[in-house]
Amino acid sequence: MGNAMEAMKRKHLRVLANMEIEVCLLPGDDAAADLSVLYCTARDISGGGLSFYGNCLYSDYSLLRLHISLLASISQPEGSIKVMGKVMWSRKKKDDAARYATGVQFLNIYERDFELLEQYVQEHHSI
Repeated sequence: MGNAMEAMKRKHLRVLANMEIEVCLLPGDDAAADLSVLYCTARDISGGGLSFYGNCLYSDYSLLRLHISLLASISQPEGSIKVMGKVMWSRKKKDDAARYATGVQFLNIYERDFELLEQYVQEHHSI
């Protein structure tokens, strides 16, 4: 019943995704500017956000810059998006102590990018 309640709370349809994404933690006001890019694996995605697996634990509400390539999945030549996101949760994976799962809410997504994401989700919803 938990999964059904979770699905009802979501604003956007979410689908499983297994794609590489680039994640860059943006420094806060008091942080040093280490803008290194990490390569992570998306777990699921929707028009409102995604969750991914990576090697870092993020603080809640940290800001991330994400580069997501949807090219392998959709027919449009410009299937790559860049979006800012806010970490909503981050925790150790239960089955892999060296990796973390992180949930991100998209912020200020461009209309074109939102449309590409929605197209991706619709194409993969029936799978």
